[in-house]
Amino acid sequence: MEVQFVQVLHVEHRPPLFKTLLFPSVVLSFSASASEPVWPSTNLDMAESTARLSLPSGPPTGPPIGTAIQPLVVFVARGAPKPTCVVELGQLKHYLRPALIELQEQFERKYGKLEGRSYCYCPLIHKSITPLEPDSDSFKSLTDILMYGRIHRCDIMFVLNHWDSITSDGPSFANIFKGFTDVKVTIRVYGTISADHVSEFHDLDAHKVSAHYQGLIRLEEQFVIDDALRYVVRVEEVRAVRIGVEESVGLMKELTGEPEEQLLERVLWML
Repeated sequence: MEVQFVQVLHVEHRPPLFKTLLFPSVVLSFSASASEPVWPSTNLDMAESTARLSLPSGPPTGPPIGTAIQPLVVFVARGAPKPTCVVELGQLKHYLRPALIELQEQFERKYGKLEGRSYCYCPLIHKSITPLEPDSDSFKSLTDILMYGRIHRCDIMFVLNHWDSITSDGPSFANIFKGFTDVKVTIRVYGTISADHVSEFHDLDAHKVSAHYQGLIRLEEQFVIDDALRYVVRVEEVRAVRIGVEESVGLMKELTGEPEEQLLERVLWML
């Protein structure tokens, strides 16, 4: 058991990220993954074009379709907002469309087509490490879906394209789910558990993780290494990296003399 636990806590051997960030030319060579988009500099034209493409965002109208035992599948992707943004929130969410579509395709390759079933997208705009206030758009977007599950007595499955697509802030995670313990909520994450593993789906009970963050249980003391524990460990690792990236911006500003807002935009996809 101890050997297995050490393996779960394995931290990926990453490149010297913060040293790399000190050199703007290298930063500009980074490309965003589907899970962490870069907002384009010419965003108004893209906003107008993507605004015409409808996303099945938010809970469905009316009861879910499909069999009673099938959960409502909710695809979740998150992007960090630009430091100075002139594009409205709804248009920013449209920039996450490629990530959400790719996530759905990955899901359907593994579990089959969703034809004849209810599903929706949940694009979120906030930094991973920032606490979510109950009146924030991201918080309400998630709890609206949970309320739908309560009203229609259906299970919810949040499918994430990254470990911290919802948040890496433990108290925020707990606050989202603790008021909906009557709704069965599964989180299915598409990600890796360590550097030597390929991306795959991992299922966990959202309420179990919420109870851990509330201090009601300690997952590391359960004597069972499951995806709930893997989730907590991986989110903590990712959070540490994102905090380090944001803190490095101050050092980059001192060394380069460039405006902080400009430097933040270069590392935005890592926040």
